[in-house]
Amino acid sequence: MAHSIFDTDLTGSVLADDDHYRLHAAFGYDVDGTTYEYDLPTITGAQIMFEAGIYPQQGLIQVLHDGSRITVTAAETVSLGSGAHFKRRPRFKRG
Repeated sequence: MAHSIFDTDLTGSVLADDDHYRLHAAFGYDVDGTTYEYDLPTITGAQIMFEAGIYPQQGLIQVLHDGSRITVTAAETVSLGSGAHFKRRPRFKRG
């Protein structure tokens, strides 16, 4: 099958036939200062933890735009709207 310039993604590589009609919009999110990209607008907490190397037992929190923080479980689905920020849940030690 011959390919045209319309069969390439933004980097110039040829798209597979099943990707021909699907464009990949990258959604970004930050975890502990590291930026990751994902190609869908929603992602699960488990996927974020896996990419960031966080064990599910450690936990994850999302930092909202107003500065408040909420706990994100592995089973939750999170919207990757404009600039989602996450952090590893801090450990508390008695001492």
